Amino acid sequence: MSAIILGRPDDPPLAAAWAAVQHLGLPGSFVDLNEHGIHLVGSELRRPSGNVALDGVSGFYLRGHGAADPSTAQALRDWAELTPSTVRVVNRRRGSASNFSKPGQSLAIAAAGFRTPTGLLTTDPTAARAFVEQHGKVIVKSASAVRSIVRTVDVHEDFASVAWCPTQFQAFVPGTEYRVHLVGGRVFARRIISDAVDYRYGAAATAPAELPDEVAGRCVGLALALGLELAGLDLRRTPDGEWFCFEANTSPVWTAYDEDGRIAVALARHLAGL
Repeated sequence: MSAIILGRPDDPPLAAAWAAVQHLGLPGSFVDLNEHGIHLVGSELRRPSGNVALDGVSGFYLRGHGAADPSTAQALRDWAELTPSTVRVVNRRRGSASNFSKPGQSLAIAAAGFRTPTGLLTTDPTAARAFVEQHGKVIVKSASAVRSIVRTVDVHEDFASVAWCPTQFQAFVPGTEYRVHLVGGRVFARRIISDAVDYRYGAAATAPAELPDEVAGRCVGLALALGLELAGLDLRRTPDGEWFCFEANTSPVWTAYDEDGRIAVALARHLAGL
């Protein structure tokens, strides 16, 4: 049994996972999708630098962006999709697809026991303005997997452009933010220290955190319900102790939250079937 990691060698999550596989002495291969001349033939990946047998794979971690031949990355994803359920694929299409509709994903989040923000998805400028007037502090964010900068909006803004694109508004939720990563059934949490509305684009620091058992259980249950071997959850604890979940990232760049390397080790072991 072996772990197969595929993508760009300069992609931080892949590089960290592969380094952990090597450090632990686990069987595995790294396939550089920048390499030209890669072909999938049956259950063998043929490449100029050496063929890789895909029989007996225990785990498959693919991040195909930037591949020299996107069709090869697509074929590999198709192959992974057809592997038995015992193969740990990070992540299969069913799970990854949930991130393409944030409103749709929020239904699974609520079913897992988390609170979700009051929101509006609309192409009606009048409805958008009314929502902001009703809730006061409101944020706008992408409704799809396309990355956006989360920011606040107010009633004085021009809402006319909403008519041209379904736009997601949410009532702002105050509290302490947490980033939680799931690897199989293991939970890794970091508390976010930031005053920014979107800490990814502002001054921020993180600190280790322990979630209440009930909340950790909800995280595991959500990842399982979505069919995710690896997930990054955005949580917030309100001042009155309620836990909100905003989304489940199905292809997280977890290295930014892995100062001690525990996520990398857990992922390497998970891919190796341990």
